[in-house]
Amino acid sequence: MTKYKYLYRDNVVPEKSTSSTFLSLNMEAVPTTLYVRENQKNTTAQFQKSFRSAIEQLIESGSYSRLVNIHADMSHRMHTMRGMGPVGSLRFLPWHRAYLQKLEIELRLIDPKLYIPYWDWTMDQKIPDWLSDFMPDGVTDSRGRLIQISREPGNQDAPMLPSKFDISAVQQNKTYLDYTLALEGARPYGAHNQVHVWVGGTMSQVPVAPADPIFWMHHCFCDKLWHEWQIQNPDQQPKLAGSDGVLDPWPDTVTDVESIKSLGYGYK
Repeated sequence: MTKYKYLYRDNVVPEKSTSSTFLSLNMEAVPTTLYVRENQKNTTAQFQKSFRSAIEQLIESGSYSRLVNIHADMSHRMHTMRGMGPVGSLRFLPWHRAYLQKLEIELRLIDPKLYIPYWDWTMDQKIPDWLSDFMPDGVTDSRGRLIQISREPGNQDAPMLPSKFDISAVQQNKTYLDYTLALEGARPYGAHNQVHVWVGGTMSQVPVAPADPIFWMHHCFCDKLWHEWQIQNPDQQPKLAGSDGVLDPWPDTVTDVESIKSLGYGYK
């Protein structure tokens, strides 16, 4: 298995590594009650405490590590990668939308009031205060080795986070392929990849990036941006057929995740 890293103003390229088999999850259904994902800065101290506690419980049970290791398996074709053609690019947003919900299901089984809040890094250009010291122990890779979570915000590879101007340029794309390439960071805007590299440390390495809890809030904001773009461009969806449209390792398809309303959540 190939290992990848995020590159600022480029995209993922291979890096020498080996790996073993990856685990998938059999997710249980939760009540389809509509819930709203809010900006992390507007969450209460009690929510933040409960969120952190739930993540720690999922680490203890092994569920969190299993989710992290799914992201380490590049066979799921969920990023723009050399040799994948447009498939990885087209799958990037829907695959990660499904991925976010898998964690959210686990969180809400612990506490139905929980959800993944989003980190709007165009406005809050630092690690959120309530997460600055939250780099939990106990996450393991597919071989059972501990993943030591680290950060190096504002490092020399990406000294700045994307601005509102940068994202405005991304949101002006009119075709789905152009849009997803710009948001992911395969076009000159940086965006998603730039944030990964700005946080640095664990977040800058694709196989282990979800071990850092801030990963989920970063991708939640990317999902919000996509949702807003979908409203403005309702005729633009990823054109994927057959197995390319199945968001493995889950049975969810691209069509299943096109609408966040049908998934039972919204944004505030």
